[in-house]
Amino acid sequence: MKQLITDAQYVNAYRSAGLWFVGMYMEAFLLRFDELEDKDKKTKLIDEIYDHGRNADENLRGTKTRVNALHRIIKAGREMEALETVINSNKVDKEAVSIAKDLLSRINSGDFIYKV
Repeated sequence: MKQLITDAQYVNAYRSAGLWFVGMYMEAFLLRFDELEDKDKKTKLIDEIYDHGRNADENLRGTKTRVNALHRIIKAGREMEALETVINSNKVDKEAVSIAKDLLSRINSGDFIYKV
């Protein structure tokens, strides 16, 4: 069941996650949504992202914030909007934009199907 968030909460969530993070990790989160819903599995996922995330965050708390923010976006059913936000931003690195465009295209064409 979707958990509605306001536009301000949505903006806060994608800013907390970082648009590059949204672009780079949205697909993985959609595929592994069940892990985000399970506290122990979510903790392992956070550890995995922190350890293999190119040292994007200074500490584990930063990665936890990003994961929780992206999780909120998906739970609110605003994943497509978030991908569009990444694509339309001129401040996001090209790799994240390219990944977001590819995912959005596959979702729209029906080549990528997910269930949350």
